[in-house]
This record gives sequence, structure tokens and C-alpha cells, in this order.
Amino acid sequence: MADFWGSDRRARRIAYALAVAGACLIAWGGAVGSLWVMGVGVWLFIAAFLVDLIRRP
Repeated sequence: MADFWGSDRRARRIAYALAVAGACLIAWGGAVGSLWVMGVGVWLFIAAFLVDLIRRP
């Protein structure tokens, strides 16, 4: 039988990790004044949102 709940937990952990990494990069980019670091953080945050959006039925 497939491990349905394990894959759900894995997707949730991935979404949280992407969101935290994105938020950290956005804050760090803002602190040092680097737009490309902030841009990478924004893309990671968008990826976290999409993973969470797709994960939910």
C-alpha cells in the first residue's frame, strides 16, 4: 500500500523549507541591498506557495 500520509508530510516539509529559505534570503537581500538575492528569495517563496497549493486537494 502506498504511503499516502508520508508523502503529504514530505510535501509540507518541502513547502515550509522553501518558505523559510525564501524569507531569509529576502531579509538578507534587503539588509545588504542586493536585489538579485531578494529576487531568488521571492522565487523560493513563490515555489513554496505553489507546492502548498498543489499539495492541497
